[in-house]
Amino acid sequence: MRPPAYNFRKFFKHPLKIWNIGKGDKAIVFSKGIEIRQIIVAVLIFGFLLLFRGSINHVLPTTLQLAFYVVLPWMIAGAICRSKLDGKRLDRFFIGYFRYLYNKRFSYSSHKPVYQPQMKKPQSYEKFQ
Repeated sequence: MRPPAYNFRKFFKHPLKIWNIGKGDKAIVFSKGIEIRQIIVAVLIFGFLLLFRGSINHVLPTTLQLAFYVVLPWMIAGAICRSKLDGKRLDRFFIGYFRYLYNKRFSYSSHKPVYQPQMKKPQSYEKFQ
């Protein structure tokens, strides 16, 4: 008998993580790992905050600026990455959404694109006998 094929679905549902940085005794180890998508979202939020750093630094004291620019984006990114949009992860949701925006102009029948002028013709139906 042929053995059952390996199911990669479980493997690909897990996010990519960084478990350690460096080698040997000087390695920094993360017990739960750091998700790469959380790093990307935190960097985007950090960049957004840097756009308004003049007004933010005016309001915050110097001691809270480090926490505001480092800890706050990391916590917001973690909350965003854990949230589910329509039951999907954040990146999968946006990939599907942008794919829908691109493909909604096209109609498909039996996995073949339908000629657009054909879609604009008035349709008529015969009476069923």
